Amino acid sequence: MKKLMTLFSVGVDIPDMYTDIYRHCHPHDGMIQVSLLKQLVTLSGLSTEAQDKILSLIVPGTQFIGYHEFCCYLALIALSQHHMDVSLETVYEHRHDLPVPSFTDLDSFYAHKESPIVHDDNEYLVWYHKEQKEMNDWIMNRDHISLVRSIEKEGFLFKHVNYEVESEKLGTKVLRRFSDFWWLWDVLMKRYPYRLIPNLPPKKVGGRNDMFEERRRRGLSRFINAVVRHPILGKDDIVCMFLSHPSELNCWKKANSYSLDEEFTRLALNIIDLERMIPLDLEDRITRIKKRLPVSIQQYEHMYLLMNQMSKLKRALGMDYVRYSKTLNAVSDSDKECWIQDCPGCQKMVHGYECFSRLIHQAGMMLGKQSNTTGDRIIEELRHQKDLFESFKGLVERREKIVLIPEDRLSTLIARNKKAEIESSVHEDSLEPTHQPLGLSLNQQREVHMKYCLISELSYLHKQQYYISTMYNRYVKDEGLHSKQWSDHWKNIEMMVMELPNTPAYFT
Repeated sequence: MKKLMTLFSVGVDIPDMYTDIYRHCHPHDGMIQVSLLKQLVTLSGLSTEAQDKILSLIVPGTQFIGYHEFCCYLALIALSQHHMDVSLETVYEHRHDLPVPSFTDLDSFYAHKESPIVHDDNEYLVWYHKEQKEMNDWIMNRDHISLVRSIEKEGFLFKHVNYEVESEKLGTKVLRRFSDFWWLWDVLMKRYPYRLIPNLPPKKVGGRNDMFEERRRRGLSRFINAVVRHPILGKDDIVCMFLSHPSELNCWKKANSYSLDEEFTRLALNIIDLERMIPLDLEDRITRIKKRLPVSIQQYEHMYLLMNQMSKLKRALGMDYVRYSKTLNAVSDSDKECWIQDCPGCQKMVHGYECFSRLIHQAGMMLGKQSNTTGDRIIEELRHQKDLFESFKGLVERREKIVLIPEDRLSTLIARNKKAEIESSVHEDSLEPTHQPLGLSLNQQREVHMKYCLISELSYLHKQQYYISTMYNRYVKDEGLHSKQWSDHWKNIEMMVMELPNTPAYFT
């Protein structure tokens, strides 16, 4: 497939007929079913052997193809009809004069072709675009959670650390323990098994030092910020409570009941609309990204390590500048007592040492500040992106281990949650009957919802490129600003050293 994409991305002149046939096949999300290709090639007059060869070149083990593959497919048919070599290399050789295939009774094919769900219903389109807009707005106006270690408290056996969790959007500040974050993770995993649930830093008993505690704090910060960034998890009632309830969570848990049932049984769902949101090539998309995930995780891990190393080197260089300034101050103190009385050169040198030492010290502090702000920011974003890929990997693995729930159990859960929602009089406009009888069992409807969650999470994962783009834009601007400040600072140093004695005549 990669070779096909390469062939049709280097200036190929695609005949208009190729595009016309493609459009008449009514592609869904740019993809066409392979079954349509098999119907189309039968109208070409080619032998069964020639048809099988062309199909094997285009669709080795896939159910859908895109525009470029479809055009290459038509080109191969035309080559065979013109008794030319049927290969991708021949297609490339004739990229500027591709032959046009001929088919018998195309009109009949267009009229009777297999057609999947056509997604041109106005109500559906309005709903789809509304959902996309809501996701975009949520991402653009995300909350930011700051997390700071509080004073350690003595527990029954061990000290425990509290964290001040402050929500920028909610305007709240609460104290939470590490165990509270694990409770929240467990709740989200049960309530949203087919969503991107971020990972937590590992547990550890004993042997903890400041470096470990700081790594844990950063891991918890990435976790809670990933939760509030998510357009579904961030709106969850329990997440909002976690960020705003002033007392300890154990007190809230004792005083309140909450559901751990999965999303399908708790929420008002329109299965018909959800099914229409699922692209025909979902399985192909999942397969493709599943193959990419290990590589992407490794790449972002490597970039994180390199950026972390660069940041540490910059911080170490800043510390060396500071050490150098201190040593130069010591030299200045020594040279104040010159063995030649009233030596004008030494007096100027001492004054120059003091100024140079001060400016070098400032240079070191500038590097340290740059490392602590710009470096740490991009490092955390790279870790966040790696965490996202790992979360999606976990989602795919959970999906492969899906367990059917007995129909009567599902029915009971749906009825119980609906009754609880009615009794609480919350979201009254969403209490319409939503698990509609579609000729599908509840487990089949649950599978539709699961697939809808997968495509939604794929869309959300794709939109995370926005954060990467923003990260690099901000990083380049910060580096440019620091470079200008660095250059201006060294120009000041240059002006200062020009006042130092520059001839032997100063030293009599």
